Amino acid sequence: MFRSLAHRPLLRRGLLLTTGITTAWAADKYAYDSTIQRNVRTLYNGALITADYKWNFVEGNAANFEALHERVANRILSVCKENGGLYIKFGQQIAAVPVLPAAYNKTFKVLFDDAPAVSYAVVEKIIEEELGQSPDQIFETFSRTPLASASIAQVHRATLKDGSVVAVKIQKPEIQRQIGWDLFTYKILCRAMEFFFDLPLTWQADYIERHIRQETDFENEARNAELAAKNVREAPGSLSDRIHVPKVNWKYTSKRVMTAEWIEGIRFTNPELLEGQGWSKKEVMRTVVDVFADQIFRSGFIHADPHPGNIIVRKHPTSSRPQVVLLDHGLYVTCSETFKHDYAVFWKAIFSGDLPTIQSIAEGWGVRDVQMFASATLQKPWTPGKAVHVDTSANLEDLFQRQVKMKESVKTFLNNTQSFPKELIFVGRNMNLVRANNKFLGSPVNRINIMANTAVQSLGNNWSMWGSNRNSQHPLHPPSTIERFTQLVTSRINYWTFRATLFFTALVFHMSRAAQKMRYVVLGVQGAGFEDMIDGGMRRTMQDQFGVTIDDEAFSG
Repeated sequence: MFRSLAHRPLLRRGLLLTTGITTAWAADKYAYDSTIQRNVRTLYNGALITADYKWNFVEGNAANFEALHERVANRILSVCKENGGLYIKFGQQIAAVPVLPAAYNKTFKVLFDDAPAVSYAVVEKIIEEELGQSPDQIFETFSRTPLASASIAQVHRATLKDGSVVAVKIQKPEIQRQIGWDLFTYKILCRAMEFFFDLPLTWQADYIERHIRQETDFENEARNAELAAKNVREAPGSLSDRIHVPKVNWKYTSKRVMTAEWIEGIRFTNPELLEGQGWSKKEVMRTVVDVFADQIFRSGFIHADPHPGNIIVRKHPTSSRPQVVLLDHGLYVTCSETFKHDYAVFWKAIFSGDLPTIQSIAEGWGVRDVQMFASATLQKPWTPGKAVHVDTSANLEDLFQRQVKMKESVKTFLNNTQSFPKELIFVGRNMNLVRANNKFLGSPVNRINIMANTAVQSLGNNWSMWGSNRNSQHPLHPPSTIERFTQLVTSRINYWTFRATLFFTALVFHMSRAAQKMRYVVLGVQGAGFEDMIDGGMRRTMQDQFGVTIDDEAFSG
């Protein structure tokens, strides 16, 4: 048979090709965790999706748009689920983009469930590679089944030899081998989307890539946790007593393994359990808003992923009051002093009606649509897992133009992407999640007033900060008498305008709370809260400005 094959070149070449392909496939699958296959799958489906939209998202085909969006969303979901790893995170980010159609929101909800866990044998191997000892040598007990599993890691409960109970976070083995290619492919897709659909995406790709890489380094996460704890201790008021960050055990922490104290607690978005402990939803939510407002406006070191799974509540060690515990410190953003100051001034200017300052800061950040930006800053219609979509009751002849209008609004929102503070990518994510959490609990606190007050407190108590200019006078050109008088009057007007705005916002908040309670007493239902009222205003604003209707679920947690 072999002699026969030797005289048949085509068969011989075919056999060699088949052998080569099989060998390459096996090497990729078992040595490189299917990295090549995953990226080929991604690029292939990316090309199909691009072609699908180019051919079918055209004027006159509006009746088929919903099917088009659903088809593409399912294709992307399939890629994310098959590839796993960081693609789960990419899928969650896609689901959070507000300008995507509702089909994406509905399709991608499954990506917020627990990810598949790796076996104990794999966990044991990683611990030995990272810490130089087996779990049995390090720990007195170690749960073989993880208590939680996410896209990057899974968490096991364990007990050290001294009896201390700890949480051990284990990075999944394929992450380090896949991350380089995954992020490279992500950037290629951003460039392709920008080229084919003329949407600004690449300006943020490097920044997001850097933070995702940091998130996969557990030593970096441990440092983040310690810095976050330090900032809490230094915070003014009682925040240090109301917030706890689990202590890191550095002896058993490495790039892929992180060990920290185990904290027993309940999710703060479980109102029944909170009330069962005798804890006030208002007190708990106020603590959550306070800590993240302090991070944004004072410390500038901000937890960028405060979803409900990363916040728990426990009984305070020395009292019966609740204490909020912050978990998962992998994704943080560090804000510059200039950004912190300007962002605080921007909040102050919105509440004091200081239009020149609002315009000046927004233009300095390369923002073209100042009104849209100010609305987004205060009311935040960008919740993870939800979508903004065009009103399907609209006339089909108008549907194409209305979706194009939304695209144009997004495309032209930024006048200069180089000037836009990239910190806002993750600051916005933080605020969106906090807002959604407040709404989920029935809006027990006035989040907006707390944020505005914290912003102003971070600027200090000098009257000069209430002037109309965000920058102080140049020392070589002291103000004239008229200018000083004008500044004096302007600063008082701005201050009292700010206070009056907060007063009326608080009045509306308390009226909405009273209405909520009345509905509950009379009808037995919770009813809409303050965040719901804000959401309604944003829906009307988006309808008036962009001709689109926001899904009722777009603001849900």
